[in-house]
Amino acid sequence: MVGVIKTPHGVHGEVTIDPRSDVPGRFRVGAVLDCDGLGPLTIVSLRGAPDRPIVGFAGYADRPDAEPLRGRSLRVTKAEARKATKGSYLWADLLGLRAETPTGDVIGTVRDVLRAGETDVLVIARATGGELLVPAIASVVRDVDLIAGRVIVAPQEEL
Repeated sequence: MVGVIKTPHGVHGEVTIDPRSDVPGRFRVGAVLDCDGLGPLTIVSLRGAPDRPIVGFAGYADRPDAEPLRGRSLRVTKAEARKATKGSYLWADLLGLRAETPTGDVIGTVRDVLRAGETDVLVIARATGGELLVPAIASVVRDVDLIAGRVIVAPQEEL
């Protein structure tokens, strides 16, 4: 998911977007995004600030046309998302990984990833019950091994 359509803006079918992507140029004229329940939408106009773009989609010429877009999620394919992740991981890659300490003790399983300001946070369902929130910073997340299906973390209480 790269964004959520918020509200129609003005009378020409434009809408405001709540971006959920930090990829520069994700919202650009000509980009095609998949809209939940509607299929592909092509951006034909773009203005406003990068953190709250105002976009016009092909086929949506006025406010009543744009109203049904409200609240729908915008997505790109996993392949498209991977193009922008050179040297990084998609959140979807991290879900389900086994979380271990540097000494190999199992902590639990990565259940979710949250955006908390500037730092992403791994939500780990502990093997012993409850959850552990781990900031996704190099001093805490020591290694991500997708092939082995694990992430090595040094929880802050251990540092």
